[in-house]
Amino acid sequence: MLISLRPQSMRIISGLNEVARRNPLATSLWFTAAKAGLADAVVQTQLEKRSELDKQRLATFTLFGFAYQGGFQYWMCNVLWERLFPGGTLVPVVKKILATNLISDPVFFFPTFYSLREVMARPHDVVAAPSSIVHAALSNYYKHCYEDWVNTWSVWFPGHCVTYGLAPIHLRMPWVATVSFGYLCILSATRGDKSR
Repeated sequence: MLISLRPQSMRIISGLNEVARRNPLATSLWFTAAKAGLADAVVQTQLEKRSELDKQRLATFTLFGFAYQGGFQYWMCNVLWERLFPGGTLVPVVKKILATNLISDPVFFFPTFYSLREVMARPHDVVAAPSSIVHAALSNYYKHCYEDWVNTWSVWFPGHCVTYGLAPIHLRMPWVATVSFGYLCILSATRGDKSR
């Protein structure tokens, strides 16, 4: 049985699609920030059963969602990979999937995430000892990289088949953010606590 949407629902969906089409970067920034913060809040309250949110941790995930996922990842997925591998046929789609999973995530995503997490945990050291922050972040990433890669690839190899093979460019980041909600719950559960 096919789901039929009422005309009013279709107008709302069409309107949201038009807003995203006209403002793809703004849609990406705000959608990913909200999603990242919500994912961490869900993990903290539902999985970890905290009575109070760790606001610093929540801010880390929200800022990471806004800046990295909403901004940098938008540029990488919609500008860089499209210039390097133009088109929507099988070969360029596979190249974009491989570039995202084998270059973008290991080389940019995780070092950025670990560095931001370290900065948020030790803001006083940003000016006093910035090299110690970078060293600690990259050491921690190195310690966990294989587990992190397995977790990310199990979600994003299939997820990016839709990103690059089916989604129109203006809906790529909302799609990525939607799938990323589950992925960020995994990241929050495995790497949210500074001791992990």
